[in-house]
Amino acid sequence: MQITITVHGEPDILPYKKRFQFQSPEDVAFVASCQKIKEMLNRQQKININEALLLFSAFVVASIKERKSKSMIKEKASSVLSADQVMIGVPEMLQRLDFEVVFEETFTVSISRPIPIQDFTLTM
Repeated sequence: MQITITVHGEPDILPYKKRFQFQSPEDVAFVASCQKIKEMLNRQQKININEALLLFSAFVVASIKERKSKSMIKEKASSVLSADQVMIGVPEMLQRLDFEVVFEETFTVSISRPIPIQDFTLTM
């Protein structure tokens, strides 16, 4: 199984690609890595951008296995992580994620604003 993510951030940040390679969705390293990140979140620790990308990858892979539609995946992606669970700047760097998952067949989906950001105004 190969997961390629093209990450699009704020307009002044160039897109980049992140690739994860595992034997299958049940690969021990994949499952253990995701479990470790979930344990960090349970301890109220904030995760970095790479850990967030791995969790979103796990979400997309699980959704594919459950045969969920692309529209359902896009709709539910914003419930995976919140802005207070990730390090500063992560939500802004993950404005759009383009996934290509190759496992038995190729599946693609784009998710916009996967981590909701609350708008705020500075006042003096």
